[in-house]
Amino acid sequence: MKRFLLSILALLFDASVLSAPAVADPAVRIAVPDITSLLTENGDGVYQKILYRALDGLDVTVSEEFYPYKRAMLVFEQRGADCIYSFTEVLERRLGEDAVVASFPLGKFTYYLFTPPGDEPVSALSKLEGKTVGAVIGHETYLDGVLEAHNVDVVWSKSDAQNLAMLEHQRFGAMIAAVPDVRPFLDKLSYDPASPLLESYDRLTCHNTQANRQFLRSLSAEMKRLKNAGVYEQLAGKLYVEFEEPAAAAEPSSLN
Repeated sequence: MKRFLLSILALLFDASVLSAPAVADPAVRIAVPDITSLLTENGDGVYQKILYRALDGLDVTVSEEFYPYKRAMLVFEQRGADCIYSFTEVLERRLGEDAVVASFPLGKFTYYLFTPPGDEPVSALSKLEGKTVGAVIGHETYLDGVLEAHNVDVVWSKSDAQNLAMLEHQRFGAMIAAVPDVRPFLDKLSYDPASPLLESYDRLTCHNTQANRQFLRSLSAEMKRLKNAGVYEQLAGKLYVEFEEPAAAAEPSSLN
């Protein structure tokens, strides 16, 4: 009788396990830094539109949290987020190349020197030695290597719009900003497109875990398909910047 009861209990346990609902995979937590025109608190930035469209074809849930530019990176570094928009090269330097993996690009960005309209464009920082320029707080994570060889005083402000206002009020004679971020302001600026200070790609950057590698492989394949189909350009509109497909070694699909 005892053996019979144990058999019944075992069968009931097996049945309960089989009938129990599967535990859903946790949402991928994404830190969203404030990047002019490209990433916004209300979720309508160009990169967010591209990511959401790519996610339509995947069985993945994500949650986003918006932060000031530098705060977003700190949250990611402290593992308060699984992934973050942008910062790929910066995080490779800070955490190590093997610590992060990154997606197919969301877009390309290029830093330039901008001056008021009608002024002669400034093609190099060497022409501003001893002078003052404006830049956005947090962008030093990219610009430190560009600035360190020059005697240039930098006024760090909260946004490109604030820098533009100070440029118009002659607080400084030039500002450093990225395209496509400042495209909405280009009618009020002058620059030399042939003289970039720095060029790179914005990607979704994640901690290097098996789950994140798998996520980014699937995501990158869909992003690449969308880019080649012209969806990137459709979603970005006037903010779209064409870019060549990067080397395969930069893509998460090359990781095992």
